[in-house]
Amino acid sequence: MTEPTLISARPQLTDPRGFLLAAMADLPLSMAIGWALFRANLRARQRRSALGYLWLLAPAAAATVICTYLQSRRIVEIGSTQLPYAAHVLAGMLLWQIFVEALNAPLQQLTISRQMMTRSRVPHEAIIIGGVFEVLLNGAIRLAVLAAAAAWFGVDFAPTILLVPLGAAALILLGLAFGMIILPWGLLYQDVGRAIALGTTLWFFLTPVFYRAPAGGLTRINPVTPLLDSTRSWIGPGGASAAFLPVTAGAAACLVLAWLFYRLARPHVVARLG
Repeated sequence: MTEPTLISARPQLTDPRGFLLAAMADLPLSMAIGWALFRANLRARQRRSALGYLWLLAPAAAATVICTYLQSRRIVEIGSTQLPYAAHVLAGMLLWQIFVEALNAPLQQLTISRQMMTRSRVPHEAIIIGGVFEVLLNGAIRLAVLAAAAAWFGVDFAPTILLVPLGAAALILLGLAFGMIILPWGLLYQDVGRAIALGTTLWFFLTPVFYRAPAGGLTRINPVTPLLDSTRSWIGPGGASAAFLPVTAGAAACLVLAWLFYRLARPHVVARLG
């Protein structure tokens, strides 16, 4: 017989040390289960899709073609960029996709696995980690394509290109932090998912994806800007924004706090979901 699960109305923070120890104890188990879920989802996705990973690249390729055409015809005046303009747009689009995919991953994974999270004892972290592995794989594919495309566009690579994966990891960290913050409400209300889709569309235009980051304005207070701009500049002979490390450190702290908050909210969320 399996050991029964004890459900108590006692607030979890009456024993803060026990709460933190339980949270840390779930992580190793979640990693192993998350890896298994990732492999199963990967096999299922390969069976269901004929074009596979081409869908990861199609939006960025289409945006690059359109933006390059508009810029070449002087329909939109962008100004000079550190990289060739086509490479500038492609890098911005691929890095933006990495961020948005990480932001959506927690809510998407738990929404898809709703029955598992309400009817089994699998840690919710395992389901989220399975999605994070998928984000990492997709990000690695995008970076490999970006490196090949940048070489084709004639970009003069600098040693800082070795830091590009670090920048992509920082974007994933920031996306996960935002994703975990909105997760409890996103599971309870479908409106949150629709708001995310609208919000990221507006957010896209406030992020220097296809244009240079201006000296001031809303773009400069956008936390994605220093991470995306720095990562793209590392492809060529560029440097990091001064805000790169503070934003990355803040994202890491927010991710931990949001994760602990979700663990507190989890019993109430599961009870509401039924």
